[in-house]
Formats: sequence, C-alpha cells, structure tokens
Amino acid sequence: MDRLPAVAGYFYPENKNELDSLINKVFESEIGAAGKIDQDFPTKINGVVCPHAGIIFSGGVASWAYAVLSRIDPIDTFIIIGPNHRGLGRRASLSSAESWITPLGKVEVDQEMVDFFLSSTAIFTIDDRAHQFEHSCEIQIPFLQHFIPFSFKICPISLLDQTLETVQIIGQVINQISQQKKIVIIASTDFTHYESDTVAREKDLICIDNIIRLDGEEFFHSIHRKKISICGPGGVGALIEFQKNRHSSRGTLLCYATSGDINGQYDQVVGYAAIAFPQ
Repeated sequence: MDRLPAVAGYFYPENKNELDSLINKVFESEIGAAGKIDQDFPTKINGVVCPHAGIIFSGGVASWAYAVLSRIDPIDTFIIIGPNHRGLGRRASLSSAESWITPLGKVEVDQEMVDFFLSSTAIFTIDDRAHQFEHSCEIQIPFLQHFIPFSFKICPISLLDQTLETVQIIGQVINQISQQKKIVIIASTDFTHYESDTVAREKDLICIDNIIRLDGEEFFHSIHRKKISICGPGGVGALIEFQKNRHSSRGTLLCYATSGDINGQYDQVVGYAAIAFPQ
C-alpha cells in the first residue's frame, strides 16, 4: 500500500514540473540558501530542524536545511518526526505504507526501522489515521527528492504525545537504531504562530538558543513559561536527546525568518528556522 499525498495542490503544486520549479525558486530567493552554504560546513550531520508551512512561505528557510543535507555522504534512512496537528491516531504513530508518493515520485518506507520502533517501546504503534491528512512529514519529502543525490528510505513518525519524557525515550531509541543504520533525523516544526513579528522573534530566539545548546529541559520549560506556540517541540526534543546520546556538538542556526518576510504582513506572523546538528 502506498500513502498518497494529502496536501499536494495546497501546500505545494500537484504538478511535478511546477513543484521542482517552486523549490528552485525558493532556494534561489533572497531568503534561500543558494550559494550561501559555507564550503567548510560539516558534511556529517545527525539531524536538522526544518519548517513545514506551505513551500511558498517557509521553503526558503527549509532550503538551508536541505542544502546542507545535499552534501552529506549517503545514508540509509531519514527519520521524519512531525507533530500531529489533527489529533487523530495515537501517541507516536508509524505508517503502514510501503511507500509515500509525491508529485516527484515514490519513496520507500524503511520497514525494518518501523519494526524496530514497534519492538522497542509501547510508545510506538502503526496508525495511519495520524498520517492520512497530516502535512508535517509529507512537506519534507519533496525537498528530499529534489536535493538528495543518493537513494534513501524514510521513516515518518507523527507525534501526538510531545511531552519531554516521551521524546527523550524516542531520542534514545533512535540512538540504538543508529548503531545499525546510517540515519538523519528531520524534526519538522514551525515556531511562534500568529503573534507580531517583534514578539515572535523574541520568543523564537529563546527557543533557538535552548535548541542549539542542546538544553531539552529548558527548551520545554521555556515553551510553557513563555507560552511559545511552537507546534513540533517533540521532534526537536527527540533530536536534542539523540544528539546528546551521540556526544555530538551543539546545533548551528542556518536561517531564521518569519512569514512577514515573505508577504510583508508583520502584525501576525509564523516563525521558521532551519537548524543543523553536526556529528
């Protein structure tokens, strides 16, 4: 069974050529990463934080993460962790699909990895309801298809339970998987939602500082204390925990912008960040 696209025609074009063209356009935009990645930037990457709004809005920021990933040595699987916006499904839902389809083609799901997650902890279940209409994992796949020059598999995870305790366990399980497979985590999240540009940047800077310092506890505490409306803290928290388990270096902010930088409307914005985690 294949998982068909849920948001093609909404978050990105349904037509293959139009989709490729749009990704190129945002990559080469003022915000995009074209020609801006330092050639000395590490090519061994454990994961990235990446936005998941419509490509026309957050694609320029997202292109920074994928420009970095386009330079890495071949890996086996990209683990895509996205928030469950609709509340369908269970705590941490895996996909039963053999492949996910976008206008750019078909990407195979790593069934061995799905089985490993299922056997590792009761947190994980297969529940396609969580993925049926969800965009946060799907929106990452066209970027992978466009930028990554080698064959790869994916393992999408839709997180309903984004508590610190749960995501720390997930990060530890992924660390076990990384002993057997070459993996990269894509933590799919947007940052502050629908506040002024000034307030959004202020709040998001707090989150980003915690993230790049690998301080997962303070990251979650700041979200609650400052009422920061980041939608995908779970994937970010799992990536932080994985990075710490690997005894790897702190994260690097690649790009930050808000929707106001795209449409010129700064009264109510959404924040977007691309962050890389070198090995």
